[in-house]
Amino acid sequence: MIKNIIISVISSLLLTGILPLETKAETVLEEIQETGLLKVGIRMDAVPFGYIGSDSQLTGVCVDFISVLKEQIKQATNRDIITVKLFQSTLFNRFELVEKELVHIECGPNTIREVDNVTFSQPFFVTGTQLLIKKENEKNINLVSGMENVRIGVLRNSTSEELITKNYPQAQIQTYQGVTGRVRGVEAVIKDEIDAFASDGILLIGETINQGVTLTDYKLIPEKPLSCEYYGMILPQNDSEWENLVNYVIQNTPKERLFKSWFDVLETYILNNQQFCGEVKILEEEKN
Repeated sequence: MIKNIIISVISSLLLTGILPLETKAETVLEEIQETGLLKVGIRMDAVPFGYIGSDSQLTGVCVDFISVLKEQIKQATNRDIITVKLFQSTLFNRFELVEKELVHIECGPNTIREVDNVTFSQPFFVTGTQLLIKKENEKNINLVSGMENVRIGVLRNSTSEELITKNYPQAQIQTYQGVTGRVRGVEAVIKDEIDAFASDGILLIGETINQGVTLTDYKLIPEKPLSCEYYGMILPQNDSEWENLVNYVIQNTPKERLFKSWFDVLETYILNNQQFCGEVKILEEEKN
């Protein structure tokens, strides 16, 4: 009798819609509208995207991007004030910060690829792996050969490490890690501790400038990168509204506004890489 009553009550609740249903999680924009807080992960070791400037303040392309994004969020949420809370991201924690919802977006040199539990925005920059060398050592480095006994520095767990290890198995690979990894890698080239340091060309340009090193005595090889790496913002999965807003800002923000003080230095680099990688992409699509 009691069992029949319980079944009857549950059936009635289902029919009337009173039985509590699983609550749908808030979207990013709903959360920001409620709290007025935008949580952002930014690298502090990736010039020019995110780094500590001479005034000891976080600066870079990602800081400028978030400033533009914040204005769009104000319009989307009808809020006059949006507070930005910054979290330091690294090569190792960047995906976890987004996956665990500690941040709404992570901005940095993130190559777009398949990663579990997160998604990427549309590309906002294209670069590729190159090697920083001293010009006087160029005759000793032959990229066509196996690079036997050539000392090459790479960042541990980076796409550059994968590429260099695969393409040049006879090279002497020296790994660097941590937030100062790229800094120490460039310094190692300067001090002749290694023959080359491999990383995305844009990051090598940024770091040499940051260290006050001109490319007069140094060079990036090859002229056309060994790979084409498209950078995207790391975003939460299954939130199309938020993804669309971020993509809108990327599509409608001119490069000269996004890169501001860096644009004059990078304009030629940006154009050359867009052209080269665009041609590569077309060829790959034709093959498929």
